[in-house]
Amino acid sequence: MFAVVPWFAGASLPGAVGFAVLQAGGEAPLSNPWFYAGVSALSLLVGSAVGIWVSPARRWQAALLAVGGGSLVISLAFELFGPAFRNIGEYPASGYFLVGILVFGTLDVAIDRWADDDTEENGVGLWASVTTDGIPENAAMGSLLAGDFHGALALLFGLAVTNGSQSMMSGTNMAETHGDRKTMAGWVVTAVVVGGAVIAGYRLLPPLPDYWIAAVRAFAAGAILASLAGEIYPDAYEEAGPYVTLATAVGFLVTFLL
Repeated sequence: MFAVVPWFAGASLPGAVGFAVLQAGGEAPLSNPWFYAGVSALSLLVGSAVGIWVSPARRWQAALLAVGGGSLVISLAFELFGPAFRNIGEYPASGYFLVGILVFGTLDVAIDRWADDDTEENGVGLWASVTTDGIPENAAMGSLLAGDFHGALALLFGLAVTNGSQSMMSGTNMAETHGDRKTMAGWVVTAVVVGGAVIAGYRLLPPLPDYWIAAVRAFAAGAILASLAGEIYPDAYEEAGPYVTLATAVGFLVTFLL
């Protein structure tokens, strides 16, 4: 919340108060769930469009994927699992964390088996994984907006970079077998789903008891780690080799400094 001050009132405000008003006005978009929903959805649309119609070199796509992976390491530890660990204790938080890993690790394996060749696995399979993984990740991000938005901002950076690069890689592969329009339509659906997850997380999770908010965040941290270990880093290393180490460090440091 921030106050709307008439334009002529700025001249009579003391310097400190005037700065506070300007600062509050500047932070308002960063605490608005629609901003996070829009950026999260837009990263998917831009990434898929670039993958379909530009098709950058795969090593650059993989490097960008590793940057996002390094960023997500910080977010899952400090913004999701860490607070859950402190709020509900080590054993419940660890339990929900492991459930998130098992559920989404199993789901990713099932999707890989469903996509029975490399082109499908890195196309439709990757699209399906991003769609399913994006629901708990973005819902958790929406719930963070009920407190300090800086945690949500750090998570947004990691998700936008990672999802944008994954949609880029998937878009390139999907377009080869399913055509440009169908591929773009699929990513529009995913964008709507992840954007809706942000709004749902913002509206539905904060009214819950603190225990269940922490449980959802620990579960989402497990889902993110499953995605990092099972998809993001293997895909990045396959395309870019050891250069992913430096890219991961960049994402880690940028997010840590946020």
